[in-house]
Amino acid sequence: MAVLSGRKRKTADGKQVGYRVVNGGATFRFPLLEQVDYLSLNVFTIPLEIKRAYTLKGVPIFVKAVANVKIKSDDISLRAAAERFLGMPPDQIQKVIFQTLEGHLRAILGTLTVEEVNSDRQSFAQKLTSEAAQDLERMGIGVDVLTVQEISDEEGYLDALGKKRTAEVKRDGTIGEAEATRDAKIRS
Repeated sequence: MAVLSGRKRKTADGKQVGYRVVNGGATFRFPLLEQVDYLSLNVFTIPLEIKRAYTLKGVPIFVKAVANVKIKSDDISLRAAAERFLGMPPDQIQKVIFQTLEGHLRAILGTLTVEEVNSDRQSFAQKLTSEAAQDLERMGIGVDVLTVQEISDEEGYLDALGKKRTAEVKRDGTIGEAEATRDAKIRS
């Protein structure tokens, strides 16, 4: 996307701005009056590694996720992205997006228990995407995909949950086997 700046013009909604956005095609640039800057419409891959994010019950967890985001192609989004990101290097744009996603991720984790986060990662990712979408859309950014890759903790909380469940299954299996043996002896 090319953004030509230097001359005032009115947008379709009557707002006066000092730039115009060209997405595809060609345009004429007035030499000396306008300068051209470019903003990439490629997908940004944002790795999220959040340490010590606290859940509803105060358990600190580590969350590793990845988000694929890009500047949306509608006129409103293109203008919003141009106003916020024009002249920024791609790594700075990624940092702004990362900080937005990180803030929402921490806020959502604060409303969920470890069990809820761990048992339904897809729902957790959808919640994060929908919460962050409003702020990102104001910046002209859309989330293509957000995937939670890993959830862990340093305290052993998740391991303890797994051990508890394993013990319950083993106990139920032992009880079931004992009942079956007892029933077989009674019948014979």
